[in-house]
Amino acid sequence: MNILIIEDNHQKLQSIKETITEELSERSITPSISIASDLAQAKRYICTTLYDLVIFDMFLPENSSSTNERDCSSELIQEFSISKNYQTEAIALTQFVISEIEDIQLFNLSGITVVHYAEDLNWKLALKQKINRASQKVRCDFLIFCALSSERGAYQETNCTLGNKKNIYGMNCQEVEIDGSRGFIITPRGMGLVNMAIISSKAIELFQPKIVAMSGICAGVQGESNFLDIIVGKTCWEYQTGKWKDGNFEQEPYYAELSRSLQVDLEQSSEDLETINHLRNNLYNSALKSMKIRIAPLSSGSAVIADSEMMKKIGMQHRKMAGLEMEMYSLYESAAQSLSSPLVFGAKAVVDLGGVDKNDDYQEDGCIISARYITLMLKEQLKKLKNHS
Repeated sequence: MNILIIEDNHQKLQSIKETITEELSERSITPSISIASDLAQAKRYICTTLYDLVIFDMFLPENSSSTNERDCSSELIQEFSISKNYQTEAIALTQFVISEIEDIQLFNLSGITVVHYAEDLNWKLALKQKINRASQKVRCDFLIFCALSSERGAYQETNCTLGNKKNIYGMNCQEVEIDGSRGFIITPRGMGLVNMAIISSKAIELFQPKIVAMSGICAGVQGESNFLDIIVGKTCWEYQTGKWKDGNFEQEPYYAELSRSLQVDLEQSSEDLETINHLRNNLYNSALKSMKIRIAPLSSGSAVIADSEMMKKIGMQHRKMAGLEMEMYSLYESAAQSLSSPLVFGAKAVVDLGGVDKNDDYQEDGCIISARYITLMLKEQLKKLKNHS
């Protein structure tokens, strides 16, 4: 359990730490406690690290070289509200009488409980209640989204460890572990952009993951991709946005993109023969002999396309478009608009070329190789994140 204590009074700090240790020792939980003793340090910690519980003091020195305390509550609250900790359990312990605090409403609006710190020890009960709530919150290192149960089932053919399926706040989740990191594979109620936007936004806000990903299958674009190629969405957009005018549809796509650093990592791994061999291990579809990992533009829409002419029209939105699928743009936007700002990427295997000759010949292998790719890339990125933390 990761806890931040913002406090410059040594005696008060020791009392808070003793209370935390006393409460968590009963559950055999060893907390990781960070201490911020001035405003500058507190703001830095709040902005850079995700905590399970933040304990505020209102009066602090400006920085480590200052000895004069002042009321820093408005700056702390503002920083907290726009940081990755905006949903973290929080409590302010103050030696001032609550009724005399002028900006008490600012704390209430930010979800921060304000408690009077005094000798009657009622503050301990309030703090223990916060500790209990924080310890019960479900957080994870990563999330994987699959639009279909067959896409999620393909993770049985990967090196990850699958756990129990759970109904968490109405979401269809399955526990998964990759190289010691824990997460969930989540399947929405149905396919399409709307279902994915709802479930991914809800899950990202609830679980606060470091990285989110998507695997599955898609249609390829003739000339830009082939059967069982894996397409990683370098750029994603919804092809259905625009305006109908005088019987014609004027396109107005909005784009979401990979982070530049993540894109470089994925591009480098796409050229690795060992990675390719890992993906097609014990699979014997002839198309796998020439499969490639393509970091390329990919379009999303809620309709299944089985029309080559429609594929051409959609392809006009980006001359290098390599694939068409139904959910990835929503995931990219959900991650981008979340204050927790997780890394995000999606990878789908080509199982048809968007024409009338759709069939199931490539779907099973497509689900497997995309799941293996996501597992492998998550392992590398989670290791990188741990090294940088």
